[in-house]
Amino acid sequence: MLARIYIGLLVASSVLPFNVNATAAAIDSSCNLAERWREQIQQPVMQAVQLGEEAAAWQQQKAQSLSQQQQDLGELYWTEYQLQKQQRYLASLQAEVALLQQDIATITALKQELEPQLEIWYAMLERQVSSDLPFDFDERKRRLAFLRTAMDSHDLPLAERFRRLLDVMTIEVAYGYGQQLTQEVIAIDKQPVQVNLLRLGRLSWFYITPDEQHLGWFDNQSRQWRPLAVELQGDIKLAMAITANKQVAQIVNLPLGGQEQ
Repeated sequence: MLARIYIGLLVASSVLPFNVNATAAAIDSSCNLAERWREQIQQPVMQAVQLGEEAAAWQQQKAQSLSQQQQDLGELYWTEYQLQKQQRYLASLQAEVALLQQDIATITALKQELEPQLEIWYAMLERQVSSDLPFDFDERKRRLAFLRTAMDSHDLPLAERFRRLLDVMTIEVAYGYGQQLTQEVIAIDKQPVQVNLLRLGRLSWFYITPDEQHLGWFDNQSRQWRPLAVELQGDIKLAMAITANKQVAQIVNLPLGGQEQ
């Protein structure tokens, strides 16, 4: 019995180291395998992480590039808009320059035509004053003399000479309207006589003496004063009173041009 136990212990003691060695070897093998698996697993993970980081960086770079492209495109559109705007502005300026050049050419042509025309109008005006009823004659001749000086002045622009001529013509035209009542000394039968004068535009010019005994009209053809019949005294006095605002306006029969109407 003791011998069996002893043999069993010997057997057990001989087997036990073998099992421990086997277990240790198995453990080492498992560790190596686990390490290889860990390396095999870790490598794709790291690659995936790296790829993810690269993808994120690429996405960010792409977004920045897209933003820059959009900014560049916006600046391009703005530049094109400004360019088109400047081109339109330049075209409008060119059109204005063309119109100005056309106006300058027109003004030059008008100037060449207007300068001799001013002399023609002045001559007509001078003839009109000379052949007209001689009312305010000295003043009108003096005005023409001033105008002649302006017309001969090379320092005055053509437009200013034209304006002054129009001013004188406007005054002369105004003489044809309305009535004028004055007191003057005129020559009747070569004798100076104080009279009251009534001018009806450019139609007729009448006189009546303060004693109301003599009346007459100015004959523009002979450039002399002619007598009128005493029967017309009342109408002439009434016309003078109306002109002086001493009588209500009404129709008055007067001999225009010395002819009874």
